[in-house]
Amino acid sequence: MSGSPAPGGRRALRWLERIGALIVIGFLGVYLARNGSEVAAHPWRIEWGLLALATTCVLAAYSAFVLSWRRILGRFGGPLGALDAHRIWYIGNLGRYVPGKLLQLAGTAYLARAKGVSPVLTVSASLTSQAFVLCAALVVAALALPELGVEAAGLGGLWPVGLAVAGVLLLVVLTPALDLAYRLALRLLGRSEYFETLPAGEKVVLLAANLIAWLAFGTGFWLFVRAVAPIEADTFVPMLGISAAGYAGGYLAVFVPGGLGVREGIYALLLAAYVPPSMAVAIAILCRVWLTACELLPVTAFLARYGMTDLRAAHG
Repeated sequence: MSGSPAPGGRRALRWLERIGALIVIGFLGVYLARNGSEVAAHPWRIEWGLLALATTCVLAAYSAFVLSWRRILGRFGGPLGALDAHRIWYIGNLGRYVPGKLLQLAGTAYLARAKGVSPVLTVSASLTSQAFVLCAALVVAALALPELGVEAAGLGGLWPVGLAVAGVLLLVVLTPALDLAYRLALRLLGRSEYFETLPAGEKVVLLAANLIAWLAFGTGFWLFVRAVAPIEADTFVPMLGISAAGYAGGYLAVFVPGGLGVREGIYALLLAAYVPPSMAVAIAILCRVWLTACELLPVTAFLARYGMTDLRAAHG
């Protein structure tokens, strides 16, 4: 017998996940509704040039994440072309909007298998890649948020915790601890033959690549906020920290699909240092819509150009 939860337990867990997401989203919605007059009174405008630049920066960041994942997959013995890696990454990542992280991993593994890559390698590379992505996000947040003034934002007690977590993750991804964890996981799965180490120099390269990706993502976030709100140009560094902190918080909230609500809550809390709180909530929600569009744009283009036939090859 497997150790998986009983059907009743899985259903209960899914309901708890949905309730958690609805509570966070509901809180933001109620707050926005109560302050609707202030939001409506704001002279909203969009600077389309800044929005286009913001979208370009975010898409560049996504490509950097894709290429980092592809590099890890190649090191583990599962080569993919750059185009196939982008298609699989974007389409598979749509699974993160379902509560939990398993569908995202399973979807990516399923698509990569059509290209001859073992699901074990795909899942291993995805988890390893996420460790580097999350580590880089926490490092950026830990370095940049002091520019915001975490005490003023009500995060004086949380910032040291985030800094400590970032330090621990750095130790994990840059030392043999990562390889040991990978070896142990494969051994538990009975797939030790797939084990490959990542050289120390390669880990440094991957961390640097993800830090650069977060710089691009944070730049896009800063440009987006400036495109819809009257904030100063010298807010660049704290906006880097806000964008990274929102992602990290949303990712760690595994009970919420795609970090929905949690990411917006963090954005709203921290953006309130620069705009009225009701506007901060509105901007956070608009940012979610924009970032989702940034993900769907490449998916739509790939599906229109290439379809899905070659990603549904026989898996027997």
